[in-house]
Amino acid sequence: MIRLRVPASSANMGAGFDTLGVALGLYSHIEIEEISSGVEIVNRNSQSFVPRDKNNLIYRAMIYLFENVGYTPKGYRIVQNSRIPMTRGLGSSSACIIGGMLAGNIISGRKLSYGEIIHLAAKMEGHPDNVGPALYGGFCVSLTDDSKTIIKSAKIDRNIKFAVIIPDYFVATKKSRGVLPSRVDFRDAVYNIGHASMFQAAMLSGDMAALRMGVKDALHQQYRKSYVDGMEEIFEKTYKLGSHATYLSGSGPTILSVLDGNYYEFRNGMSRYFRENSLEWKCMILPIDNVGAVVSVI
Repeated sequence: MIRLRVPASSANMGAGFDTLGVALGLYSHIEIEEISSGVEIVNRNSQSFVPRDKNNLIYRAMIYLFENVGYTPKGYRIVQNSRIPMTRGLGSSSACIIGGMLAGNIISGRKLSYGEIIHLAAKMEGHPDNVGPALYGGFCVSLTDDSKTIIKSAKIDRNIKFAVIIPDYFVATKKSRGVLPSRVDFRDAVYNIGHASMFQAAMLSGDMAALRMGVKDALHQQYRKSYVDGMEEIFEKTYKLGSHATYLSGSGPTILSVLDGNYYEFRNGMSRYFRENSLEWKCMILPIDNVGAVVSVI
């Protein structure tokens, strides 16, 4: 049996569209074992819409890796227990892909390095900024082309925590990407290069004062806010409560705020705000995961 623990992740991180991501202390736990034939999916949480056949993403990731290494699959029993909310911009699909590929690599004889696995995972996911943190942990900068995906991961001070602000509805990634323009203004591109670079420097140095400037974005959040009710007002409230940087996580609708203290006062303040405005949102405080995916073979 193979057991895996894969962290949630938050991507884009303001100006770092499709390039910046971070691993969070919220996990998908997966167990995989060979059976005589077929596929058996056991879902041990309340997310009942997880596919329980060959459409299951963990299984599909295994098969995708098998096809790339020339391995003939057998039957598999997959036990999935994920606490990562699905379709909320917290990397639930990346956790499934990384978990399935790590298990598939072990089953097929460990033919691929982590670098090769992450490239396959980025191809399957479509972008590398969630799969990188899911595999390596920490704060990740990613780059991919046709032949290679490069992830640079850095451990971040555990005093930095993330307020994860989750609504009671979802936004499909495909739908959210559909509102993005096919071309952007040259000035917007330059704006994002500068701000994403500043965000990286601030995260790595712990310069919280520079983080708020670095998180500003001109490429995607302005187009996606129509799918997130009250996004601008929520952003404003987070800053009043002490957030150093607030951004739309992935394609949304989850919103993340970066904190270095005042964690539970922030959470309680957001909870009051939601009650007062009759919003069915919740706020949880999560640490960074500096470890990444953990695998054990029993």
